[in-house]
Amino acid sequence: MKKSLLLLPALLLISLMANAQLIKDRTGGKVTIGFDLFTDINTGDSYENFNLRSINQGFDTYITYNFPMAETKHTVSLGLGVSCHNYYMKNAWLSEPYNDVITFKEEPAVKKSKINLNYLDVPIELNFRIADKFKISFGAKVSFLMQSKTKTKGDVFGDGHKWELKYKDITGLESIVYGVNARVGYRCVNVFVGYQLNNSFKSGKGPKILPFSIGIGIRAF
Repeated sequence: MKKSLLLLPALLLISLMANAQLIKDRTGGKVTIGFDLFTDINTGDSYENFNLRSINQGFDTYITYNFPMAETKHTVSLGLGVSCHNYYMKNAWLSEPYNDVITFKEEPAVKKSKINLNYLDVPIELNFRIADKFKISFGAKVSFLMQSKTKTKGDVFGDGHKWELKYKDITGLESIVYGVNARVGYRCVNVFVGYQLNNSFKSGKGPKILPFSIGIGIRAF
C-alpha cells in the first residue's frame, strides 16, 4: 500500500512534465508549466497559546507565457496558477472560525490540527538563462483567496472521544496577499525561496502569518 501511495504521485509528476515539455516545444518555448513543493516557515509573532509547526508543507502549479527580452534567451514571464498552503498547529485548534476575531483553544489531546488556504496566483518573473543550462529568476506574485478551511482530529472536548471536525470559509482572512520570490535552476529542476509581504489575516482579526517558503520545483527547461 505504501509503495502504491508513493508511485501514484511519481507517475502524475512524470505525466505532468512530459506534457509540459510537449507544450513548451509546440509553442517555441513561449508557454511553460511548472510544479513546486515547499514548506512554509512562519515569520510572524507567536499567537497567544500556540505555535505553528516548523514544517508546513504545501504545493503550487502554474502556467506562464514567456516574452523574450529583445534578441536574448532571457524572458519576462506572466502566468496563472493555484497554490495550497497548510499551517499546522501544536496542541491547539481553531474552535471559533466564524467569530469577528479568530480564537484558538489550547488542548494537549489534539494530535492533528491545521488551517488550509487555497489561492489563485498571478505570478510575474524575470528569467535569466546562463550557459544554456542554468536559469536564475526573480519574481513577484499576487494571490487571491479561493477557499479556506480547517481540519482537526483528537479529543477536542475532553470527553475521551476522538473527534474529526472540519470548518470552511474562515472569517478574518485577507482576500489578497502579495509575495516575492527567487529561483535558481539547472535544466528542469530548480530551488526557490519566497516571502509573503502581508499577513494572511486582517489586522487584529487573527494570528500574524507571514510565511517564508523554501522548496523545490520542476518546470520544462
